[in-house]
Amino acid sequence: MNRRKFIRNIVSTSILSLGGISAYQYYQQTQLVPPKKDDFNYKFLTENDRVLLEVITPVFLSGMSYQQSVKLNIIFQNIDSAIIRLSMQTQEELRDLFNLLASAFGRLTLANIWLNWQSASSESVDLFLTEWRDSHLDLLQTAYRGLHKLIIGSVYSEEHSWSTIGYAGSPKIKFAQA
Repeated sequence: MNRRKFIRNIVSTSILSLGGISAYQYYQQTQLVPPKKDDFNYKFLTENDRVLLEVITPVFLSGMSYQQSVKLNIIFQNIDSAIIRLSMQTQEELRDLFNLLASAFGRLTLANIWLNWQSASSESVDLFLTEWRDSHLDLLQTAYRGLHKLIIGSVYSEEHSWSTIGYAGSPKIKFAQA
């Protein structure tokens, strides 16, 4: 085999492999099951965002006893309400993050997850989150901290979770009647 034929075979194989991987990733995206419908009018979170959050939220909450007391849809509603109150710049950055993680390219390159989010194991999601948390890149650490604060803050904003952290609620103030 001469050199020209060898190079042509390498290029052809690479193109076919890339095409196969792309087709598989497209197929994976078509297999997503939409999140459960609720009556909440989401202003920020899209359906794809909620699919992502359905996967990473239980990983963030694993081992915490209040996980069962606060339902995922309540957490998503709290996250959506919290994001709407953030600055426009922060909302745009979060939108970019969610869009990137929802795309197959972002999921592959940033999270190293080859299957769609719903097919990914909790171990692979935990590994990706740990890598972001411990990354030497400030951008990934910031993204991790932002997701962590949104999710954990949305859980702690529910009264059901207060007892697990020993918080009795805001103090009751009695006013003297005149």
